[in-house]
Amino acid sequence: MRLSASLFALAALCVAQQQVSGRYQVTLRLPPEGLFAREETQIEFHIEDTYRPDPLGGYTAVVRAAPEAVIDMPEMPGMPKFAEIAHMEGVPGDYGIHPTFAHGGDYRLRLSIRPPAGEVFQVVFPLKVVDGIKRKPAPSRYALEFSAEPKRPKAGETVELRMSVRDRDRDNGVVTGFETVHEAKMHLVVVRKDLSQFAHAHPELQPDGTFRLTYMFAAGGDYRLFADVAPRGAGAQVLSAKLNVRGPEGARFDVRSASGVTKQNIAGTIVELTSSAALPAGKSSTVVFSVRDSRTGEPARDLEPYLGAAGHLMLVHEDAATFVHSHPTGDNDLCFLARLPKPGLYRGWLQFQRSGQLLTAEIILRAEEKHE
Repeated sequence: MRLSASLFALAALCVAQQQVSGRYQVTLRLPPEGLFAREETQIEFHIEDTYRPDPLGGYTAVVRAAPEAVIDMPEMPGMPKFAEIAHMEGVPGDYGIHPTFAHGGDYRLRLSIRPPAGEVFQVVFPLKVVDGIKRKPAPSRYALEFSAEPKRPKAGETVELRMSVRDRDRDNGVVTGFETVHEAKMHLVVVRKDLSQFAHAHPELQPDGTFRLTYMFAAGGDYRLFADVAPRGAGAQVLSAKLNVRGPEGARFDVRSASGVTKQNIAGTIVELTSSAALPAGKSSTVVFSVRDSRTGEPARDLEPYLGAAGHLMLVHEDAATFVHSHPTGDNDLCFLARLPKPGLYRGWLQFQRSGQLLTAEIILRAEEKHE
């Protein structure tokens, strides 16, 4: 397939691009603010099987494919190609790569994809990369509408949380169609402003598109609620809302004094961070945990899937407004690929299941400013 420079320039203006090869359709999703040189970029693509219509619209997502990505510059054949290993995202059929472009210009992304049962096929997308300072991220087209009943909840008393996702690009607004991601339509993470309180819950989707959850806050204070959802066809979105809870606040947490702890013994299970606790800000890095039986010291062999994954790692920045939700890169390990978007300290909660028991380990990571 040959693409002219004018086609590159035109197609790269679109946030979403689509290519079809045989029975498969691949949709590329670029960051709304565009691609910038010398900055790690997250590029996602969605693979569908056009021979298998989805009853809810569109086509069936292709999961557990093996994509390989190669990027080059057609008008600069002397520039070496570089390869990117694609990883699965949380949404079925979604995959991602994290390339860094040395300089601006017209690039070409060639995806070679092997479906679980089928021959390798290829699709090619043009990419327009800009030199200069990256603009602020474009505002999300989605927003979280939130209410509580009673309106001023009190610690120790039940409250009904009601949430809906609105699409600013649609006239009717409320989104009603969501992908099931790790066995839930919504993952709701509740964190107090000082990071002392944490909960991971799953509100129920109602026929009118609202999510509802009956909940009880253990302590008063200012809270941030992070809703991790995937509107159909839009990929994962993290939306948030604030809530003040009345009542005694109890002990406060100081994330700075807690840094340096990398090992915990939880219900007979030793969880230890074996990768670095200091990571570069704005760049994807691996976060690795070892899990051992405290009686034998041997690796725990009885880990069980929890919400469709070997584990879940949720991280919140010390500003209590920046949220990261990561899943393991493999089926049977606790190695996570995480991108900490800004410098500072992050409190993390690792959740996994062993012998039918859900365990939660805590960790402090530090993201450091990059220096050229």
